[in-house]
Amino acid sequence: MLPTGDARLIDALQIAPRASWAALGDILGISAVTAAKRWQRLTDEGIAWITASVGMAVSNAQLLAYVEIVCQPAMRAKVASVLAGHAPAITVEVIAGDADLLVTVAAVDLLTISHYLLEHLGHVEGVVRSRVRIVTRLYGEGSSWRLRVLPDSAVATLTRLRIEEPPDAPALEADGNISEASKAILTHLSFDGRASYAELAERASISPTTARRRVKELLRSGAVILRTDVSAMDTGWPVETYMWADVPVAILDDTARRLSAMRQARLTATVATAASLAFCSWLPTVEEVHRLELRIAAEIPDLRVVDRLIVLQVIKRNGWLLDESGRATGFVPMNIWDDLLVHEHRDPHGTASAALTRKL
Repeated sequence: MLPTGDARLIDALQIAPRASWAALGDILGISAVTAAKRWQRLTDEGIAWITASVGMAVSNAQLLAYVEIVCQPAMRAKVASVLAGHAPAITVEVIAGDADLLVTVAAVDLLTISHYLLEHLGHVEGVVRSRVRIVTRLYGEGSSWRLRVLPDSAVATLTRLRIEEPPDAPALEADGNISEASKAILTHLSFDGRASYAELAERASISPTTARRRVKELLRSGAVILRTDVSAMDTGWPVETYMWADVPVAILDDTARRLSAMRQARLTATVATAASLAFCSWLPTVEEVHRLELRIAAEIPDLRVVDRLIVLQVIKRNGWLLDESGRATGFVPMNIWDDLLVHEHRDPHGTASAALTRKL
């Protein structure tokens, strides 16, 4: 379990990932230097990290798919390792259920994601078959999950710090496209969500002032989502489960909202397949799986569970490679825009991938 001081700092950064160390120190009752050093230790040990992802708030900003994969016997670990090196496969999890792996794939549009699923994932050695569930809407994801150890007064102050909305921020294009500079900013924020404006400016070949405006507008609009991730094993919520469920379409939206508001909710989405809902939860024990399901059945009697699974190990989460204890050990750069079929040469084993850029 996390020490109280570490848990409080992580909780604060889950609310306001880019708040200054001085502001965080004032709220937590510690010095700015202590806050910065504590965070550096947490990241060095892979316990917590701040990353970014493309939001679905803007039209055409991102297409997500959950892919359940059945592997050849004894090939599961190798397939998981290969897929973890693929930039579009942002999350790779080993699961107990009807499949061996659950992979979250992200791409800019249906054509790009189709090319990846058919021409890359489908040719990875050891993959027997897969089932794809395309996301239609995200109601909650990792950025909304918190440790919830801070008092309400601190939460209110941090919420005000989360996003400033400068009146001179540049507007996004109506079709949701973002510039090459903004793509560079997002790519680096996914590696270091607290990167300075000077560092982001250098990466994007723009001025620090422009970088500051771009970051704030991307965050304010929902085109980019910052999240403070933490090792599940260290939080006391080590059990991750997925539930696929159906409800009548008339109550689909309301049901998704109610599920996403639950304390255990890690991800809630509607999907364009036979099971219309995807619900991921973090739980303290395996026993809680049925308790949560009983609660859901009592509150939403029209909900019918189609399938459920338990995550045995997270290989990669939102671009970050994790070890068996759930701690971050490396990073695969995010790229949802480039079509691998066009921009990369795939070797016979389907192992085309971005190189790892960090070892903790």
